[in-house]
Amino acid sequence: MGSIQEAVSITEERVKGVEENDTVYVAVGLNAEKNKKLLHWTTHKFSGNSICLLHIHQPDLVNSFSKAETNVFEYEPKDHATKAFQEHGSQTVHELLDKYILTLVPAGVQASKLLIEKDDIEKGIIEAIAQHNIRCLVMGAAADRHKMGVDSENTPGIVTAPVVLMLDSNTEAKQSEKIKSELIPDVLKYLDSSDMEETENGNSRCSLNAEWSFNSVIARTKLTDLLVHEDDEELQNWRAKEISCRKEVEVQLAREKQDVQEMKNQRDKIICELQMVQDQSSTLRNQMLESKCMVTELEEKIISAVDLLISFKEKRDKLRIEHANAVRKVEVLRKFGEVDTTSSYVVEFPAFSFMEINEATQDFDQSWKIGEGRYGSVYKGLLRNMPVAIKMLPSYGCQNQLEFQHQVEVLSRVRHPNLLTLIGSCAESKSLVYEYLNNGSLESHLACKDRTPLPWQIRISIATDICSALIFLQSSKPCIIHGNLKPSKVLLDANFVAKLGDLGIPSLVQHSMDSADTGTVVCNNSHKHLAYVDPECLVTGKFTPESDVYSFGIILLQLLTGRPLSGLVRDMKCALEMENLKTVLDFSAGEWPLHQTTQLAYLALRCCEKTWLNRPDLVSEIWSVLKPFRTICIDRRQELTSKKLQRAPSHFVCPIVQEVMEDPYIAADGFTYEEEAIRGWLDSGHNTSPMTNLKLEHTDLVPNYALHNAILEWQQL
Repeated sequence: MGSIQEAVSITEERVKGVEENDTVYVAVGLNAEKNKKLLHWTTHKFSGNSICLLHIHQPDLVNSFSKAETNVFEYEPKDHATKAFQEHGSQTVHELLDKYILTLVPAGVQASKLLIEKDDIEKGIIEAIAQHNIRCLVMGAAADRHKMGVDSENTPGIVTAPVVLMLDSNTEAKQSEKIKSELIPDVLKYLDSSDMEETENGNSRCSLNAEWSFNSVIARTKLTDLLVHEDDEELQNWRAKEISCRKEVEVQLAREKQDVQEMKNQRDKIICELQMVQDQSSTLRNQMLESKCMVTELEEKIISAVDLLISFKEKRDKLRIEHANAVRKVEVLRKFGEVDTTSSYVVEFPAFSFMEINEATQDFDQSWKIGEGRYGSVYKGLLRNMPVAIKMLPSYGCQNQLEFQHQVEVLSRVRHPNLLTLIGSCAESKSLVYEYLNNGSLESHLACKDRTPLPWQIRISIATDICSALIFLQSSKPCIIHGNLKPSKVLLDANFVAKLGDLGIPSLVQHSMDSADTGTVVCNNSHKHLAYVDPECLVTGKFTPESDVYSFGIILLQLLTGRPLSGLVRDMKCALEMENLKTVLDFSAGEWPLHQTTQLAYLALRCCEKTWLNRPDLVSEIWSVLKPFRTICIDRRQELTSKKLQRAPSHFVCPIVQEVMEDPYIAADGFTYEEEAIRGWLDSGHNTSPMTNLKLEHTDLVPNYALHNAILEWQQL
C-alpha cells in the first residue's frame, strides 16, 4: 500500500483516457459518509463529465431477513407483507440516490441514477457494464483487513484511492453475447486473483485483451471485497429498518382485520334489512293486485260513462239543429211580417230604363263585360256620367217585376262600408247597378293577373273588412246570409278597401233553383266554387250563418298562402303539425310576422271545420284575433295608397273613369281620355265635352302616342 501523500497526489491527477463527453459511472453503496467522499473525489477528478450513480440492490437479502422472521407474522397473507417490505426497501434506495444527486447539483454536475436488482453484486456490476456500455467505472477503495493482513485499527493513516475501471467502447452490439460468455468469467477470475501489480501512485492497472478489451484498470483490491465490505456496516441498519417496517405492516394488518370485521357487521345488517324489504315487497305485491282489480273496475265504469256522454252529445246536437231550424223559420216569418208592414213605405231608389242600361253597356258589348257567373253577367258601364258595374240577372230565374222591385228595395236598405253599394236597378232587364271599383276583385289579385302581389298588411286588412261585413249581416234583424262568398265576390276600391258583392242575388234567382227541383241551392255550381261552400250545406241544401264562416276560412287560407284550392286545407294542417308554416306562406306578400300569422292559420283551419258546431264565433273569437291587426294594416294601406297617388301624375289619369290610361286619345276639346271611356261617352249621344260641357266641334279622336309612351315608362319604374 502506498502512503497518504501518494494517494493524495494520485487524486489530483486526471485519469488518462477519459474524454469530457464520456459519462462516469460511480458504484455507490448505502454508507452515506463514504459515498459523499467518493462523489467528492469523482467530481474533482472528472470535472466536466456527467456522472451516473450505480447501485446493485440485493432483493434476496431482504427476503432472507423476512424468511428468518416468518414466525412473527400470524396473519395469512405473508407474501403481501414481504412484497410490501421489498417495495419499501427499493423506495428507500431510490430516495438515497436522489439525495446523492442533490449533493452534486451545487457543483454543476449533470447527474443521473441507475438501480439494478441482482442477488450477486459482482454479476450485477458486470451485467451493468455489458448492458449500458460503461466506459469508465469508479468504485470506493476496499479496506479489507483480511487481504491486507494489517489491523485497520493499528493503521488509521492508510488511505486508499478509489478504483477506476477504464473500458474500451469500440465493442459493437453484436459482441454482447460474447462479453457475457467469455469476458465476464475473465473479469471475475482477475478480480479473485491476488497478483495485482502495485503501481507507484497507488493505483492498480490490468488489461484484458479480448474482442471487447479494457484500456486501463486501476484497482487496489478485489471488486467483491470493495462492495461487500462497504455494505457490512449497513446490514445492521437494514435489519433495524426491516423490523420497523414489519411492525408497521403488523399495525396495518390489524387495521385491515378490524375493517373486515366492520364489513361483516355491515353485511349482517344489510341482510336483515333485505329480509324486511322482501317481506314488505310481498305485502306491496298483494296491494298492487288489489289495485289492478280496482283499476279494471274503474275503466269499465269510465267506458260506460263515455258511451253515455256520447249519446247525450248526439241528442244535444240534434236539439241544436232543431233549435237552429226553428230560429230560421221564426226569422223568415218575421221577415215576411216586416215586408207586409213596410210595403206601403216608398223608398227613393233610382230606377233605370232598359235603354239607359243598353247605352251604358254599348249594347252589351262583350269587350265591356268584366265578369260572368252562375247568377248572370257583369258589365262595366258609364251611366249618367258615372262609372258603374251592371249585374244582368238570368231571365229564366227572375221573379215578376213587383217581387223583383220589392227585393231590390230591401237590399238597398242594407248599407255598410264593406258592402258593395247598390245604386239602382232596372226591372225591365232584371239588372242591378252597383258602384264600380277600379281595383277589381280579390281573385284577380291573388292570381296576379296583370297585377302586383298584395302585401301581407293589405291581405290581413282585407280579411278584417270581410269579417266586419259578415258581423254586420249576421247581426241584422233578421239575420242576413251572403251564401255566395268567394274571392271573385270580394271587390277592392282604390284604397284597397274590401267590399262584398252579390249580396242577396241567390234570393233573387231562387225561383230557378226551385223550378229545377235540384234539392239543393248549390249543387249545380262548378267544382271550383264548391270548395267555398259549407259541406253541410251541400247535404241539407240550406245556408246558415256558419256557412259564411266556412267560406271566410277558405278565403283566409288563400290570403295567407296565395295557393289554389286543391289540397289547401291539408297542406296548411301538415305545415302547422310540422311547425314549418313558412313553407306554405306566400312570401310575395313580404316578410310575414310568424307568431301572428300562426294564429291566423289556426283560426282559418277552425273556420274550415266540416261540422258547424266546431267553427268559431264571428264576434267573440274571429274578430278578437283580427282586431289587433286592424290599426297596423290600415296605416300600411293608407301608406301604399298615398304613395300610389303621389307617383301617378294627374295627366296620366282619365278624367272620366279616374284610372291611369292605357290607350290615351285626344278629343276635340283638347283633353286626353281613355279610348273606351270617351267613345262610350260619344256613342251614348253626347256631343259636349265631359270636362267643359261645351259643344264639341267634331267627334274625331286622335291617339296621344307621346303620353302613351310616358305612361309606359312610368309604369316600369
